[in-house]
Amino acid sequence: MSTCQRMLIGALLALAGATTATPALACGEVMYRMGGALRYQAFVSRHPAHVMLYSHGASARATAAARSDLQRRLEQSGHTVTITEDEASLRQALATQPYDIVITHADNLSLVRSVLDQAPHAAALIPIAAGADSAALRQHYPQVLPADASANRFLKGIERTMQARGS
Repeated sequence: MSTCQRMLIGALLALAGATTATPALACGEVMYRMGGALRYQAFVSRHPAHVMLYSHGASARATAAARSDLQRRLEQSGHTVTITEDEASLRQALATQPYDIVITHADNLSLVRSVLDQAPHAAALIPIAAGADSAALRQHYPQVLPADASANRFLKGIERTMQARGS
C-alpha cells in the first residue's frame, strides 16, 4: 500500500467520525464530510494540457506574483505551463512547441490570434476579460475567464476546453 493510499485511508477514517465539514489533504486531493454525505474533489486534471499564459507590458509586471501562483496550481494539477511576456517569446514558443491552450487578457487577443494563425500547431484560445467585454467575447470563444478568476476557475476552463477538443 502506497503512502498516498495510507494517507487517504487515514483521512477517510478521520472523516468518518467528524460531524462538521473538515478538509483532509492527501496527494492533491480533498475530501469533505458535509452532513451525511462525503464529497470528493480531485485537483488532478483528467486532460493534462500544454498551456501558455501570455501577458504583456505593465499588466505582466503587476500580476507576476499572481501568475506564479496560478502556474504552480496548474502544474500541480498535471498541466505543463509556459509564461511569455513579449511578442518575440510568444512567436518563438508557438513556432517551436505545440500548445493545447493559450490564455491571455482580452487586450492581447488580436496579437495572439495573429501569431496563432501563423503557428504550425493549432491551439485553443481562452481570453480573460472583465465586465461587458466577457459577454461579447463569449460569442466567439466557448470559454472566457473573468479577470478575477480563481485558480479553480482556470482549471475548469482548461478542462472544458480540452474535453471540447477531444483530448
